[in-house]
Amino acid sequence: MKKRILTILLCGILIIGLTGCKKELKYINLVGDTPLQNKEDLIFTISIGDKSCIPVELAVYEDGTYELFTAYESCRPGQTCTSQLKYTKSIKGTYDYDVMKIFEDKNIVSDQPHSMDNLPEYEIYMNDKYVQKGYEYNYSIEKNTTNKSLNKFLKQIDIKLNLCANPDYID
Repeated sequence: MKKRILTILLCGILIIGLTGCKKELKYINLVGDTPLQNKEDLIFTISIGDKSCIPVELAVYEDGTYELFTAYESCRPGQTCTSQLKYTKSIKGTYDYDVMKIFEDKNIVSDQPHSMDNLPEYEIYMNDKYVQKGYEYNYSIEKNTTNKSLNKFLKQIDIKLNLCANPDYID
């Protein structure tokens, strides 16, 4: 009886090890329009830390607008692609929230080195203008922590960041 239980337990661990227990990321089903050009009043961009796909990226601007990048330039499957990441479509909207509260939360860390085994939940990159005001370039929110201000902001604009962007194939 003990052998049977041990065998079942080992098989279960083996199956989990082979298939993985990662949360499944989904592709966004809204594509959007052409991204804004030369938007100079950027505050920060934010995306998920898990890069098992090209994630959607949220850009937050000073004038109360945001842009969720939903598609990126890509080569067709089987082709060699050497281009740098370039988002090609976005969904635009407005917000009425003090986004700087996100950086006052105790669960946000700056310049934290990460390994591929310990990626953060979110990565935030500040614009140079805000770095000159005393903010850091890079922030992260670790997994299994909560940034209440970020959650309120994302809920207000009805955005989920744990989505993959769609490939926009170039010919």
